[in-house]
Amino acid sequence: MQQQSLSIAPIKVQEIDSISMGILPNGETFLSLQGLAKFCGVAPSAIIQLAQDWEKGEAQNRNRGQKLESLIKEWTESDSTPDSLYVQINSNNSISGVIHAVPEAIVMAITDYYAHFALITKPEAISNYRKAAKYGLRKYIYERLSYTEKDVLTKSWELFQERILNNESPRGYFTMFDEATTIIASLIRNSIAVDDSIMPDGSLGIHWAKHWKNSNLATKHSERIKIKHNFPESYRQMDPEINAYPNSALSDFRTWFEDVYLPQKYPEYIKTKARNGKISIESISILLTAVLPPSIEDKKLN
Repeated sequence: MQQQSLSIAPIKVQEIDSISMGILPNGETFLSLQGLAKFCGVAPSAIIQLAQDWEKGEAQNRNRGQKLESLIKEWTESDSTPDSLYVQINSNNSISGVIHAVPEAIVMAITDYYAHFALITKPEAISNYRKAAKYGLRKYIYERLSYTEKDVLTKSWELFQERILNNESPRGYFTMFDEATTIIASLIRNSIAVDDSIMPDGSLGIHWAKHWKNSNLATKHSERIKIKHNFPESYRQMDPEINAYPNSALSDFRTWFEDVYLPQKYPEYIKTKARNGKISIESISILLTAVLPPSIEDKKLN
């Protein structure tokens, strides 16, 4: 399979402790194939061969590949696995002009394998897995590259504002993005870079749609409608169709949001992002309490 090269210039690429790592304009981090090999304590040829066999579909037929499939699905929160373990990025920082960049979630899945499931586990993988799991892989690479989060957070606010300005709900309806703005703002305020890999309105939409259907709320409020949602140009996803719900359902939604989503669903979303290296473990408790509505005793005027 011929890999497509992406004309994206990394913000920063550098070797730290012989591990090649970098940051993309959207804040996402990566390791090179050889950097991943060093990260996991295996020979570069082992990771390169794995990547080649994966593209051919041969690795997935072996025990190691089957375990990696399971781990990749878990780390990427997907029901399927990518055709390739890396993407080719055009870069002047490489002799060949191309970097074989392994995305964050794939890095964590492969490191997880060599730390816990390989026939002979690697001490380097165990050590680096623990570091990345503790701090979040993205934050870990930022620190190793002496990269400040300030610019990324500024970009997060800009992207958030762009989504708000470009996505006005039709009269009489509300969307999950409308209702997720407090969560998104809370993430950014707590130094979480929000890009196309962290979109809590997607999680909120999935769970509310299930509740809407299971509770047959259309009979009470009339049918929801489909509208187009516009992502910023830097987002990798295509602009999706999303559900817009009748305003009459706002009361039911907000009761469900406070009584079900925030205490039950949102914590799992945050913990999943922590497992994926997008959010540091230390941030979990702050992020869980930051979005909780104040009590009526705190807001009621005497």
